[in-house]
Amino acid sequence: MGTNEALPAAGPVELFYSYAHEDEVLREELQGHLKILERRGLVKAWHDRKIVAGQDWSGAIDAHLHSAELVLLLVSSDFIGSDYIMSTELEVAMRRHAQQQATVVPIIVRPVDLSSEDAEDFPFLKLQGLPTDLKAVTSWSNRDEAWTNVAKGLRAAVMAIRARRPPAPAAMVRNTRGGGTSNFAHAPAKPAADDAVLQQLVGGVVGQVVQAQEARGQPPMDASAVDALRHQARVLVDVPDQRRILWVDDQPQGNRHEAAALAKLQIEVVQVLSTDDAMDRLQEDAEAFDLVISDWERAGEPPEAGLRLFTRMRDAGLAVPVVYYHGAQGGLRRQRADQVLALGAAGEAVLPGELLALVAKALGGG
Repeated sequence: MGTNEALPAAGPVELFYSYAHEDEVLREELQGHLKILERRGLVKAWHDRKIVAGQDWSGAIDAHLHSAELVLLLVSSDFIGSDYIMSTELEVAMRRHAQQQATVVPIIVRPVDLSSEDAEDFPFLKLQGLPTDLKAVTSWSNRDEAWTNVAKGLRAAVMAIRARRPPAPAAMVRNTRGGGTSNFAHAPAKPAADDAVLQQLVGGVVGQVVQAQEARGQPPMDASAVDALRHQARVLVDVPDQRRILWVDDQPQGNRHEAAALAKLQIEVVQVLSTDDAMDRLQEDAEAFDLVISDWERAGEPPEAGLRLFTRMRDAGLAVPVVYYHGAQGGLRRQRADQVLALGAAGEAVLPGELLALVAKALGGG
């Protein structure tokens, strides 16, 4: 590559949180979910809690608001009721959006009585917002799934922003092995492993898996098992792209903690109840699935419905890996493990920690 050749600008998108302090807990939750995008070098977030003592808070907010490429509006009744947000932050954000200097995304975090008729007073209502169908985050039965939906939309916005950037000259960097120089764009460094938000994220995943273990009537995990969970969670945090899982189980409520753990890791989980529904989603969804999790038996279907699903998938030319999550123990489990191995499936699990390990191996090579 010549010294004058250009590479696409690939640095993180600067993100600004506009929110009412009454919604700080929700901002922190979203920040935790977006931590994965930060780890992937896609975003660099700023909010007013980063202002240090003695700093001009108004000047700091103004500077970051004017440099941000992506502005998130955490919409609630308190957001609407904030004079500072409405008269200052929103005005600047919408002007920069109109001038194509920034992308503004409204996120409905708490229910608020607004309609398209209010767009004259609240111009952000003209913009495409999140979550899907503008269902407020706090109205979802599983808030982690709501944030996963939001993060998926924001990832698309971030990639669109990066695609619009003009090419930047290739950086001259020293080749430490050969002592010379070469041209390539720096990949953003990952935050330190002891980052507080990352620790909170991993802790949340572990907490959900521990609850799943208890819900299945299994003994508490020992320290080594918890350490293994933390490792698997970190493997999945650093998977470069967002992943999708199709979970086939006629009793999905029994997997609520496991699904919540995956949602915290920004893994989209689509749940269906039958083999036919699974085949429809696998063949018709616009977005591909990276993994299928299946139970073993399903009410209203022939015996060993999970194995039959695998056969139908392969007959249809679908090579998506499949793991089985079931409750058999002892000799029956060994028999099922042999059947899974003979099929060529990705594995079987009985305990929640075993399932997470299989997911980490299938999606992240962990």
